[in-house]
Amino acid sequence: MSRNTTVRRSARIMAGAMALGVLAACGGTESDGDAAMASASAPTGTLTAEEIEAAMVDGGDVPDHQVGAREKADRYEESEVGATQPECVVQARMALGMSIGDPVATAQRTAMGNPRGAKTVGGDLVKTTVTLATYKGKGKDEALYDMGTASTACRQGFILKLRGKQTPLQSPQQQIDPERLDFAEEFGWYVLTGGPGSDVPTRKVLIVGSGHTLGFFSRTYPGADAGPEMMPFPVDVARAQWKKLAAG
Repeated sequence: MSRNTTVRRSARIMAGAMALGVLAACGGTESDGDAAMASASAPTGTLTAEEIEAAMVDGGDVPDHQVGAREKADRYEESEVGATQPECVVQARMALGMSIGDPVATAQRTAMGNPRGAKTVGGDLVKTTVTLATYKGKGKDEALYDMGTASTACRQGFILKLRGKQTPLQSPQQQIDPERLDFAEEFGWYVLTGGPGSDVPTRKVLIVGSGHTLGFFSRTYPGADAGPEMMPFPVDVARAQWKKLAAG
């Protein structure tokens, strides 16, 4: 498949473990008008560093969450993240709250909260990393293409190499889809975990896109003691972020 394929077609093709595609609305609590507004009004061009920083969610933008700057210790350099399968570095980076491809500008936040429907040991707060990335030319198309390649190559699991430590990870194929993903043009999601009995946190990753911008949302469930259905995707955070992005 050529990297010159349109964004919409790329999104539809990337089915499978990542299930990237355009979805119909289902469930949710936000009005159809608000969701339509967010999709229709999202910026279509490449954002500047100042614009993407100003568009980031902040305190009070996400219900039941505290939003703040991402701490330096929680940030990763590309050189610190590797995998036994090169294609799987894409999944690893997104799960760690990093952008992929070659964006011209990025911005990050961390949202801490207790999402509705989530079940964790001791009532621990759930962390969601939020990363916005804006691209020039076909940059977003190429990032979407790489996501699709990773969704196929990484189904059997891989070894994450992070800051000198190696950890076996897997991306389960059968997952409950996120609901009401009707606020942007492209959507993707996957789960990355160490598997049953592992002490590796489960990460549920949601990717949304509009225009030349992608949003990467990675939710970490420390000590989760329930199945995937009790660990919702970060749709609430993504919706709030895209609504603010649309508001300009």
